[in-house]
Amino acid sequence: MSQLLKCVIIDDEKKDRENIRMLLNSYCPQVNIIGEANDRESILSLLSKVKPDLIFMDIQLGAVSIFDILNELDKIDFKIVFVSAYDTYAIKGYKYDAIDYMLKPIDPRQLIKVVDKTIRMKGTLSSGNDFMSGFKELYTRVVETPKISIADGKGVHMIKTGDVLYCVSDGNYTTFIMTDDAEIVISKGLKHFENKLQEYNFLRIHKSYIANLNHIDFLLKEQGGSVIMKNGKSLPVSRNCKRELYAKMNIV
Repeated sequence: MSQLLKCVIIDDEKKDRENIRMLLNSYCPQVNIIGEANDRESILSLLSKVKPDLIFMDIQLGAVSIFDILNELDKIDFKIVFVSAYDTYAIKGYKYDAIDYMLKPIDPRQLIKVVDKTIRMKGTLSSGNDFMSGFKELYTRVVETPKISIADGKGVHMIKTGDVLYCVSDGNYTTFIMTDDAEIVISKGLKHFENKLQEYNFLRIHKSYIANLNHIDFLLKEQGGSVIMKNGKSLPVSRNCKRELYAKMNIV
């Protein structure tokens, strides 16, 4: 039997760490999970004691970035897989041998491919300055969320797409609901924003709502279907939009 791949899971959300562990145990028997961490102190402590082949990590731990933490390490000789809610527009087409990525929710088929790739690459990973250069490029592309401009009667708002939870229609007006609970009312209908926001992982899930798929916490299948957003708000999902929503969220 070939040697097991030593793996570490890093995420500040316990439920996300548990989900990765469950998927690895179910689909990747060649992986041995040797530790978990959730913040700067626990990451640095764990990596001083163990030598993983592979690390699954969220790219942002609260206000702290993984990039800042990895900069403190003396040596990087493991493969990194980001497990992130950031959508594909920022990392589409990115290729770097020592880095891979998966989007939440995790597709088990992609997980198997990533593990198989790591096994094939074991012992040949890049390290040092080359690694950090590639890592910084990907981190910049993922975390520096693009901005869009929306104009109201007072002027033009430059907002980060990641700060928008969802948009709601009110006749000829659209209200942008923000992550800080602010509301921006624009005198244009929802249709005007549908195509503009689509490339940033937004989807029209109902005639009255466009949702940021990165901010969906839970999907309810009962009673016709609805999604629970990160602010606790429940939004309905129309029958016509359900198939596309399930496809974008890797729900089978």
